[in-house]
Amino acid sequence: MKEQWIMTLTSIQREEHDLSESTLDTEIEYYTNQDGERVIAYEESETTGMEGSNMQLRIAKDGMISIVRTGTYQTHLVVQKGKKHFCHYETPFGEFAVGVSARWVRNELTDEGGKLALRYTVDANSTLLSDNEIRINVRKMQM
Repeated sequence: MKEQWIMTLTSIQREEHDLSESTLDTEIEYYTNQDGERVIAYEESETTGMEGSNMQLRIAKDGMISIVRTGTYQTHLVVQKGKKHFCHYETPFGEFAVGVSARWVRNELTDEGGKLALRYTVDANSTLLSDNEIRINVRKMQM
């Protein structure tokens, strides 16, 4: 029988003097793929405003994190400490290229679940768009 997992995801966005925070509890798929990456996969919901999309976070052993959205809106962000990545981002308002730079990444995920936290900035043409923090807690569902 396949194990069932749940994730609590807290997303914090800082823009100038504004701070917005949201929390999502959702069922996920949690596994290690053929490349040795730890994967968190889930369907977006009406709550996130991205209904019809699927999210996948892939955490590589070297610390690189890929955030991939497929479906209604296509996004591929790469977050890696010490490197700036230029990524594709699609929204209901259009699509564009953005620069993504990690401030920090804390990965405490194991086969039993755990925590992942990251803070990164997103810019366009070197203009800061947002300062983001994501905190994820992964655990087995209690039956």
